[in-house]
Amino acid sequence: MDCPCCGKEIAGDFKYCPHCGVILATEDGECFRREGARLRSHGKILKAIEAYEKAVELLEDDPTVFKCLGDLLYLHGEPDRAIEAYQRSLDIDENQSFAWYAMGIAYYRSGYVGRAVVALRRCLELDPDFVMAYYWLGITCYHMGDLPRAREYNERLIALHPESRIANYHLGIVCNAMGDYADAIKNFKEVEERNPDDPALMYHMGYAYSNLYQTREAIEKLRRALEINPNHRAAKLLLDTYMESEEP
Repeated sequence: MDCPCCGKEIAGDFKYCPHCGVILATEDGECFRREGARLRSHGKILKAIEAYEKAVELLEDDPTVFKCLGDLLYLHGEPDRAIEAYQRSLDIDENQSFAWYAMGIAYYRSGYVGRAVVALRRCLELDPDFVMAYYWLGITCYHMGDLPRAREYNERLIALHPESRIANYHLGIVCNAMGDYADAIKNFKEVEERNPDDPALMYHMGYAYSNLYQTREAIEKLRRALEINPNHRAAKLLLDTYMESEEP
């Protein structure tokens, strides 16, 4: 037989053309699954989506292919469609912690923050060791205004994996919002060791110091923020307040 794509002669039982790679076994979902995985590994996201869309048609009882399709749709910037694919996967097997985690992040990206919290909590119910779920729960709970829970999840993440220093940054933001400025500074210092040239970090440290009435430290951090980014308006406004208050 000849390949319908490149026209070269091939054996009749081939599932792929050895010359151009086109799938010949068009009723074999596993072929499309493997092709989708190969295309994803090469960064060809749209073609990978096409392959997985064919795979889910042929493997409609397989939760993994729907999960993989959801991941690709999310990467392509289509979180709503990703959520639909994750839901199909979970309809088949609701005990997939990774699918709940992925759907939680997709919900968050789509602006469904409350649904994101529910999905991420379900992930942890299934797998308490799914540490990244703590990270995203810290962020989502903060956006929901649930500051105690946001603090709890960030603290649990840091306790499990202290090297996750960006969690100290988020925890510092939460502590500032809760009025616990001393703990905010403690967490910000952890981040400052690795990222001393972050203007946002310098501003938040300056804000915390100002609320602790540590004027010298506050001015130092706010000035540093403006050295790094002269257009940091919030830092400039807060620093100007200090400068004006010192005028006779």
